Amino acid sequence: MLKCQPTMEKLTGLKLYPAYTYARIYKKGDELKRHKDRFSCEISTTLNLGGDEWPIYIEPSGNKNKKGIKVNLNPGDMLVYRGCDLEHWREKFKGKKCVQVFLHYNNSKTPGAKDNIFDRRPHIGLPSWTKKQNSYNK
Repeated sequence: MLKCQPTMEKLTGLKLYPAYTYARIYKKGDELKRHKDRFSCEISTTLNLGGDEWPIYIEPSGNKNKKGIKVNLNPGDMLVYRGCDLEHWREKFKGKKCVQVFLHYNNSKTPGAKDNIFDRRPHIGLPSWTKKQNSYNK
């Protein structure tokens, strides 16, 4: 996440604060329901590390009746999107496995972003139960 931050700032044109990362191996039958993300995922990425093809859908208009834009990612491809603003989802996975890594950032100009560095954890890599107590999670 930190190593990719300069590239992410260049791509987005924003000064970013790191929030958190997440990795997952998806298996047959998994599904990502249509949703928008929480505050820590303001600027989101999904990076395909390999496995079977599994497209992600993005709906920029917010219209739940629309099918969305289908994005296929090959291994090594990364999609950058506004996770809090854009609905996104994946239909039921029909392959065997698909490995994804997610990098999440906040725009430094968004109110509360500075208090959310590392998802309000004292150090990068620590589990969520180590989050600092502040006005956001009391």
